[in-house]
Amino acid sequence: MITKPPGWPLLTAFSLAALVCLWWASAPYLYVELFLWAFFVGGSLCLLGIIRGIAALVADVDAVSAHLLRWLMPWIIVGCTFLAITADVPFRVRFALSQAALAEHAQAVARSGTFSHECRQVGLYPVCWSEATPGGGARFSIDDWLVRTSAGFVWSPAGQMPEDDVDRLDPISGPWYAWSGWDEW
Repeated sequence: MITKPPGWPLLTAFSLAALVCLWWASAPYLYVELFLWAFFVGGSLCLLGIIRGIAALVADVDAVSAHLLRWLMPWIIVGCTFLAITADVPFRVRFALSQAALAEHAQAVARSGTFSHECRQVGLYPVCWSEATPGGGARFSIDDWLVRTSAGFVWSPAGQMPEDDVDRLDPISGPWYAWSGWDEW
Protein backbone atom coordinates (compact mmCIF):
# COMPACT_ATOMS: atom_id res chain seq x y z
CA MET A 1 0.00 0.00 0.00
CA ILE A 2 1.38 3.43 -0.99
CA THR A 3 -0.44 5.85 1.27
CA LYS A 4 2.66 7.43 2.75
CA PRO A 5 3.19 10.98 1.48
CA PRO A 6 6.19 11.54 -0.81
CA GLY A 7 9.31 11.18 1.30
CA TRP A 8 12.57 13.07 1.26
CA PRO A 9 14.09 11.09 -1.65
CA LEU A 10 11.27 12.02 -4.04
CA LEU A 11 11.06 15.63 -2.86
CA THR A 12 14.85 15.89 -3.07
CA ALA A 13 14.79 14.55 -6.64
CA PHE A 14 12.11 17.07 -7.64
CA SER A 15 14.04 19.89 -5.93
CA LEU A 16 17.37 19.00 -7.55
CA ALA A 17 15.77 18.68 -10.99
CA ALA A 18 14.15 22.10 -10.47
CA LEU A 19 17.45 23.66 -9.35
CA VAL A 20 19.22 22.41 -12.48
CA CYS A 21 16.43 23.89 -14.61
CA LEU A 22 16.64 27.21 -12.77
CA TRP A 23 20.44 27.31 -13.14
CA TRP A 24 20.27 26.71 -16.89
CA ALA A 25 17.48 29.28 -17.19
CA SER A 26 19.75 31.89 -15.61
CA ALA A 27 21.99 31.94 -18.71
CA PRO A 28 21.60 34.62 -21.42
CA TYR A 29 19.57 32.22 -23.59
CA LEU A 30 17.51 29.14 -22.81
CA TYR A 31 19.64 26.21 -23.85
CA VAL A 32 18.31 23.08 -25.53
CA GLU A 33 19.80 21.14 -22.61
CA LEU A 34 17.22 22.73 -20.32
CA PHE A 35 14.36 21.40 -22.42
CA LEU A 36 15.92 17.94 -22.73
CA TRP A 37 16.50 17.79 -18.97
CA ALA A 38 12.97 18.98 -18.22
CA PHE A 39 11.47 16.48 -20.68
CA PHE A 40 13.41 13.38 -19.67
CA VAL A 41 14.21 13.91 -15.99
CA GLY A 42 11.23 16.11 -15.13
CA GLY A 43 8.89 13.93 -17.17
CA SER A 44 10.12 10.77 -15.45
CA LEU A 45 9.71 12.32 -12.01
CA CYS A 46 6.23 13.61 -12.87
CA LEU A 47 5.19 10.20 -14.19
CA LEU A 48 6.48 8.58 -11.00
CA GLY A 49 4.58 11.16 -8.92
CA ILE A 50 1.35 10.58 -10.83
CA ILE A 51 1.58 6.80 -10.53
CA ARG A 52 2.40 7.04 -6.85
CA GLY A 53 -0.43 9.52 -6.23
CA ILE A 54 -3.04 7.44 -8.07
CA ALA A 55 -1.98 4.30 -6.21
CA ALA A 56 -2.22 6.14 -2.88
CA LEU A 57 -5.66 7.57 -3.71
CA VAL A 58 -6.98 4.14 -4.68
CA ALA A 59 -5.53 2.58 -1.51
CA ASP A 60 -6.62 5.20 1.05
CA VAL A 61 -8.12 8.59 0.16
CA ASP A 62 -8.29 9.67 3.82
CA ALA A 63 -4.55 9.13 4.32
CA VAL A 64 -3.81 11.31 1.27
CA SER A 65 -6.23 14.00 2.52
CA ALA A 66 -4.55 14.03 5.92
CA HIS A 67 -1.19 14.91 4.32
CA LEU A 68 -2.41 16.84 1.29
CA LEU A 69 0.29 19.54 1.41
CA ARG A 70 3.07 16.94 1.33
CA TRP A 71 1.34 15.13 -1.54
CA LEU A 72 1.09 18.43 -3.44
CA MET A 73 4.66 19.59 -2.71
CA PRO A 74 6.24 18.02 -5.84
CA TRP A 75 3.61 19.74 -7.98
CA ILE A 76 4.18 23.04 -6.18
CA ILE A 77 7.90 22.72 -6.97
CA VAL A 78 7.13 22.00 -10.66
CA GLY A 79 4.65 24.89 -10.88
CA CYS A 80 6.93 27.42 -9.20
CA THR A 81 9.86 26.37 -11.39
CA PHE A 82 7.74 26.71 -14.53
CA LEU A 83 6.45 30.15 -13.48
CA ALA A 84 9.94 31.38 -12.57
CA ILE A 85 11.38 30.28 -15.92
CA THR A 86 8.42 31.70 -17.85
CA ALA A 87 8.85 35.08 -16.09
CA ASP A 88 12.66 34.96 -16.70
CA VAL A 89 13.32 35.37 -12.98
CA PRO A 90 16.47 33.16 -12.82
CA PHE A 91 18.21 35.19 -15.53
CA ARG A 92 17.15 38.57 -14.17
CA VAL A 93 18.35 37.73 -10.66
CA ARG A 94 21.70 36.23 -11.75
CA PHE A 95 22.34 39.11 -14.17
CA ALA A 96 21.46 41.76 -11.57
CA LEU A 97 23.80 40.17 -9.02
CA SER A 98 26.60 40.01 -11.63
CA GLN A 99 26.06 43.28 -13.48
CA ALA A 100 28.73 45.31 -11.65
CA ALA A 101 31.41 42.65 -12.19
CA LEU A 102 30.32 42.17 -15.82
CA ALA A 103 30.54 45.94 -16.44
CA GLU A 104 34.02 46.08 -14.93
CA HIS A 105 35.15 43.15 -17.08
CA ALA A 106 33.55 44.62 -20.22
CA GLN A 107 35.28 47.98 -19.68
CA ALA A 108 38.65 46.27 -19.19
CA VAL A 109 38.16 44.23 -22.39
CA ALA A 110 37.07 47.32 -24.35
CA ARG A 111 40.13 49.28 -23.12
CA SER A 112 42.50 46.45 -24.03
CA GLY A 113 41.15 46.22 -27.58
CA THR A 114 42.18 42.56 -27.84
CA PHE A 115 40.84 39.01 -27.87
CA SER A 116 41.31 36.70 -24.85
CA HIS A 117 40.69 32.99 -24.28
CA GLU A 118 41.34 33.30 -20.55
CA CYS A 119 38.65 31.63 -18.44
CA ARG A 120 37.59 33.45 -15.30
CA GLN A 121 34.62 33.88 -13.02
CA VAL A 122 32.94 37.24 -13.61
CA GLY A 123 30.20 37.75 -11.07
CA LEU A 124 28.11 34.58 -11.17
CA TYR A 125 29.06 33.78 -14.78
CA PRO A 126 32.07 31.77 -16.01
CA VAL A 127 33.53 33.69 -18.96
CA CYS A 128 35.94 31.83 -21.28
CA TRP A 129 36.61 34.26 -24.08
CA SER A 130 36.30 37.99 -24.48
CA GLU A 131 36.84 40.40 -27.34
CA ALA A 132 36.68 44.12 -27.90
CA THR A 133 33.97 45.19 -30.36
CA PRO A 134 33.67 48.24 -32.63
CA GLY A 135 32.59 51.43 -30.94
CA GLY A 136 34.38 50.75 -27.64
CA GLY A 137 32.31 47.77 -26.53
CA ALA A 138 33.00 44.18 -25.55
CA ARG A 139 31.56 40.73 -26.19
CA PHE A 140 32.15 37.62 -24.12
CA SER A 141 30.85 34.08 -23.92
CA ILE A 142 29.31 32.37 -20.94
CA ASP A 143 30.66 28.87 -20.40
CA ASP A 144 28.13 27.38 -17.98
CA TRP A 145 28.26 23.85 -16.64
CA LEU A 146 27.20 21.27 -19.25
CA VAL A 147 25.88 23.76 -21.80
CA ARG A 148 26.98 25.16 -25.14
CA THR A 149 29.34 28.11 -25.20
CA SER A 150 27.96 30.06 -28.13
CA ALA A 151 26.03 32.57 -26.08
CA GLY A 152 26.95 35.45 -23.85
CA PHE A 153 26.79 39.20 -23.44
CA VAL A 154 27.57 42.24 -25.52
CA TRP A 155 28.29 45.49 -23.74
CA SER A 156 27.96 48.36 -26.19
CA PRO A 157 27.60 51.86 -24.77
CA ALA A 158 27.71 53.30 -28.33
CA GLY A 159 25.09 50.85 -29.58
CA GLN A 160 27.36 49.39 -32.27
CA MET A 161 26.94 45.60 -32.52
CA PRO A 162 29.25 42.85 -33.76
CA GLU A 163 28.07 41.47 -37.08
CA ASP A 164 30.16 38.33 -37.60
CA ASP A 165 28.74 35.10 -36.13
CA VAL A 166 25.87 36.47 -34.05
CA ASP A 167 22.55 34.78 -34.85
CA ARG A 168 20.46 36.53 -32.20
CA LEU A 169 21.03 39.76 -30.34
CA ASP A 170 18.43 40.84 -27.77
CA PRO A 171 18.53 43.93 -25.55
CA ILE A 172 18.67 43.34 -21.79
CA SER A 173 18.96 46.81 -20.28
CA GLY A 174 21.03 49.90 -20.95
CA PRO A 175 24.14 49.00 -22.96
CA TRP A 176 23.68 45.25 -22.34
CA TYR A 177 22.61 42.69 -24.93
CA ALA A 178 22.38 38.92 -24.90
CA TRP A 179 23.85 37.24 -27.97
CA SER A 180 23.68 33.76 -29.37
CA GLY A 181 25.58 32.32 -32.31
CA TRP A 182 26.19 29.09 -34.12
CA ASP A 183 28.25 26.70 -31.98
CA GLU A 184 29.06 24.25 -34.79
CA TRP A 185 27.65 21.16 -33.12
